[in-house]
Amino acid sequence: MKVDYSKFERGLNLHGKVAVPEGDFEKMITVQLQPDDDGEIPDAEKETLELFLDNYTQYRQLLLKPIFDYYQERRDEWGATEPDDELYPEVKDMNKMYEMVSLHGVIVYDEAYYGKRIMSLFYDCTWDIEEGMGIGIALGDSLSEFKVTEIGNIGDVY
Repeated sequence: MKVDYSKFERGLNLHGKVAVPEGDFEKMITVQLQPDDDGEIPDAEKETLELFLDNYTQYRQLLLKPIFDYYQERRDEWGATEPDDELYPEVKDMNKMYEMVSLHGVIVYDEAYYGKRIMSLFYDCTWDIEEGMGIGIALGDSLSEFKVTEIGNIGDVY
């Protein structure tokens, strides 16, 4: 997916909006990119973002199990024992997670600085409306090299 970077605004980071497929419709999310010393977006960051966007449906599927596992851990920490717990209902079908989380933001980090393609993904989630959920990921040249590096509330992953 080609991104129109000319519409990105400059601040500490460069930020703009891009569309991602969310089920049967497209959703606009916020993207932040880290500028180089000249204030430009490095080509590597553009490539990382576009790789992610081009393969978002597959990445979304790869993220389903880690999100489900994280939810189950949070549910256990919360002490939710009833199947119909209001905040942490019992979830047996992983696909239910698609109804409980929604991507709203992405940060692409400087590959030259970190030595690999990494991103942070930020989600709204039904069980933690205030803190949300963040997922750190490392992207390889293929989907098989994709790795979740951390998962927690947004502040843990930012």
